[in-house]
Amino acid sequence: MSAWFSAAEAPPTEASPAAALDEAALLLKSFTRDEAELGARAPLPRLDGYVFVLFIAAQLALNWALRLIIARPLANFLLATPKRPTRALRRMVVKFSQACLELLVYGSFALIGLVIVPSQPWFWPSKHWWIGFADGGHEVMRDDLRCYYLLYGARYVAGFVNVLLEPKRKDFVEMLLHHAVTVAVVGISYLYGWNRVGCVVMLLLDPADVPLHLAKMFKYVSDARESRDKKLAQRCTFCADRVFELFALVFLVTRIAMYPYVCWSAHVEATRYFPKGLPEWTCVALLWTLYGLQCYWFYLIIKVAVRMMATGRAEDVRSDDEDDDPKDQ
Repeated sequence: MSAWFSAAEAPPTEASPAAALDEAALLLKSFTRDEAELGARAPLPRLDGYVFVLFIAAQLALNWALRLIIARPLANFLLATPKRPTRALRRMVVKFSQACLELLVYGSFALIGLVIVPSQPWFWPSKHWWIGFADGGHEVMRDDLRCYYLLYGARYVAGFVNVLLEPKRKDFVEMLLHHAVTVAVVGISYLYGWNRVGCVVMLLLDPADVPLHLAKMFKYVSDARESRDKKLAQRCTFCADRVFELFALVFLVTRIAMYPYVCWSAHVEATRYFPKGLPEWTCVALLWTLYGLQCYWFYLIIKVAVRMMATGRAEDVRSDDEDDDPKDQ
């Protein structure tokens, strides 16, 4: 096993909140630098821990700022919210704002991942995820990749908190499990040098969520405007259905078809290059757990598709609150 502490020595760095601010600024600037100018080092647990906490706090603050400044005003405008909205419309505003925020967050991370991950020299073929792991050095990451990794883990911690605070979905438990497993995968793979397969997983998981939340936004506008502007509602319903079809296709390709190859590579291909220890087998188990959750959600997608063929419009079977009153829908 090649652990983070067996990597090439990094220059000593003071681990303090002040140093973490400087480190966070340096990492964020790496997104704008040329590849030739980027540094690389192995994780420094204490310093990276401070940076990780900073990123969590920043993303929680940014999420609520985006909700208040962009998502909520956009919801009120597109849903044509009156001064005294009904209970059902207030809930719809909350759901639209949540979907809009998720669209911005997942879209941003999907773009960052598409720029950073394929530019790594080991990206493909998959044997390069494992060759040389036993000799050490895989834990050394370019600054842009390290920043992406820490931001991604912080995003899922912030998402875990948001799941607890926001209206509960029917798959509330599954969402909590998904966020917890993802954070565990990110943390273990970061510390033990499995970052190559870890960031490939990140790259595959984000894109499908973009059309999903866009479809939800179209659906909420359609539902809110149905009694006041039927033509607009029909157009939004049409757009919601087409975008949902795009989401189902992207989900099928990235999470059901491509993702299990990553699980296979970590489970089988990696064994050709080094013997696995407890951290490696833990990562393998967590990766397969994530795949099980993807299969569960794809089952829900199929249910939506069947309902869509029967009724002519898509309804997200996982987005309703558990305590929704049917008469408020």
